[in-house]
Amino acid sequence: MLRRGVSLCLPLLILLAIMGSCAAPAEVPSGEVAGEIQQVVEVEVGGLVCHYMCQSFWGEAEFSDYLANQAQFKADFKQDFEQGLTQSDRPASASDYSFSFDRASRSTVSRCDVRDAITKSGNEYRATFFWLLTPLGLDFIDDDFQESETGLSWDGCINNVPTTITLKFPRPIGHCHAHVWWSE
Repeated sequence: MLRRGVSLCLPLLILLAIMGSCAAPAEVPSGEVAGEIQQVVEVEVGGLVCHYMCQSFWGEAEFSDYLANQAQFKADFKQDFEQGLTQSDRPASASDYSFSFDRASRSTVSRCDVRDAITKSGNEYRATFFWLLTPLGLDFIDDDFQESETGLSWDGCINNVPTTITLKFPRPIGHCHAHVWWSE
């Protein structure tokens, strides 16, 4: 009986340890925050296109570097993002990139349209999101994405960075580990 109790508690202890590592960082003077400090990812589906947006908030030094080297930031983002697009059961492509740099919030906003991740047959749509999930190490079911009638969302930490992910769809959805489907 004791062995069973320990085996039931072990996953809870692991979960608590992981969640503890995502706790808010110790308060640091604003000029000394380093690295990426928060990330917000939004995907909104329209027709056969996934409109992707990632807003990253940075420490002062990193943001200053990105601001001074915007072309390199853009090239690095595109290279990393497009590598993720190939990690899918149906490789996708991206186009219409745009970037902005907000000095007040020390954030970068990267946008693009992801194509070839959604198929339509009759009035049925099926989308794959390996391109989004695999690089982040996530899964819609295993990582307990919250489901609403027309979306999925997740809050947690990725590499100790607080991250919020929101996916919005035009109709009520069903989903599995990395796919979402809906009807017109």
